Amino acid sequence: MKQAQFITLMSESLGVEEKTIKMIVRILREAGLFTTGARGVNAPDITPLDAVRVVIAVVASTSPSRAVRDVRYFGALKPDRRDEESASIWGLAWVDANKTLEDTLLDCLSNRVPYEEISMGVLSLSERGEAHIATDNGRQDYHQREQWQAVMAEYSASNDSPKNKAVLEAWEAMHRISNTKVNRSAEISLEELHQIGFEILGWEVD
Repeated sequence: MKQAQFITLMSESLGVEEKTIKMIVRILREAGLFTTGARGVNAPDITPLDAVRVVIAVVASTSPSRAVRDVRYFGALKPDRRDEESASIWGLAWVDANKTLEDTLLDCLSNRVPYEEISMGVLSLSERGEAHIATDNGRQDYHQREQWQAVMAEYSASNDSPKNKAVLEAWEAMHRISNTKVNRSAEISLEELHQIGFEILGWEVD
């Protein structure tokens, strides 16, 4: 699928004007987060990862200018397994604990997750940086696992008086994105994500 078809597909699938999708694609491309190449008949095909990143940008914020920030932030989140008891109750069996949210959504879009597992599911993202996937079988929350682990290790090693500047700056950035005054959240059905993947990749239907 070429870019023109992709723009139309994403506009119709996400209910967003084509000019907005075009702006998001341009911004992501300039940041190296979208497929680049020749124009015209030699233009490269759109990849499933391109689609996932546009979906994240649209769901995460109404502002295309935040696309790069949101794709990098939300895409890197990992399943929250800090509370094992909670994870056993709410976690989703098909979610790989070591895969990022971006990779998990890529699996959904690329038909690598059984359809029955995601047919009633939704992806939810909020302006506060919160993210989760919920289905009729449970819910999986996501968080910045590596940053959280680094902060906990720093606190533990310094008797609750951390001095590692890099770790503290990462922690501050996490809170900065979550302290927004606007508690906006939005969601997209995983079934819609799966359908977008079918339009891009195509696969045999049982």
